[in-house]
Amino acid sequence: MKRLIAPVLFVCVCVGPAFAGLPTQSKDPAVIDAVKQVEQEMGKAMMAGDIDKLSQIYGDDFATIGSSGQIIGKQNLLTDFESFHDKLEWFENGPMDVQVFGNVAVAQGSVKEKRSRNGKDTSGEFAWMDLLQKRAGKWVVVRSAGAKILPDSARVQQQDPIVIETIKQFEQEVGDAMVARDVDKLNQTYADDWATVGSSGEIFTKEGLLSDFKSGKHKLVSFETGPMDVQVLGNVAVAQASVNEKRIQDGQDISAQFVFVDLLEKRGGKWVIVRTLGARVS
Repeated sequence: MKRLIAPVLFVCVCVGPAFAGLPTQSKDPAVIDAVKQVEQEMGKAMMAGDIDKLSQIYGDDFATIGSSGQIIGKQNLLTDFESFHDKLEWFENGPMDVQVFGNVAVAQGSVKEKRSRNGKDTSGEFAWMDLLQKRAGKWVVVRSAGAKILPDSARVQQQDPIVIETIKQFEQEVGDAMVARDVDKLNQTYADDWATVGSSGEIFTKEGLLSDFKSGKHKLVSFETGPMDVQVLGNVAVAQASVNEKRIQDGQDISAQFVFVDLLEKRGGKWVIVRTLGARVS
């Protein structure tokens, strides 16, 4: 439905002081369905080339990172559909997981689509994740990420408890490595092509992440992660959760509550993080 662009992000993995408690997750079916409806309407608007509708769905500060490493903003996205450089002919969403924390929501799922870009067939099956914020009473997408599921991967969602627990443990170890400033462990955890889009719109890469922890510029003092949802689709997995953290950046306390989503791929028999989305819960 949406994977015209590969991935995106913001770096927030974990931490928390004498915690005021994890952000409260909304279980209201009406709220969750509203987020799912936005995702469905997005695909329909892409198929119809409805630029006005897409403009309402994406926040003005929307950004993601394309497959070639460049930032793609809202205007680039709208222009591609308006000019028919990107054309979505058909899509079918798989099961969708949504978590809502106040003004922030994260959605993840899989999608099969028939699509072309610049006249070339780019159809396939993808895992995707979106970060949404509620603004002026409406949910808008501010960050997105996705990865193609290899043809020989499982066609259905895998819920092997062992695989899911492996990924949850993996995420815990990421936070532990940050607290310990274990740069070697972080180097193994993040893919060489990992990248995210910072809150100010700039690209943040693995090199920058490792440098910040190595120099002590960035310190994760402690963290507490809430319940984690994990979806595994063959070579791709998506993990999402809330986190309460105590973090120091350039000597300043930037501790807060966050919602994050990690996109992982299995490479060389090991899971690595390739994209991250995150937002502060207000």
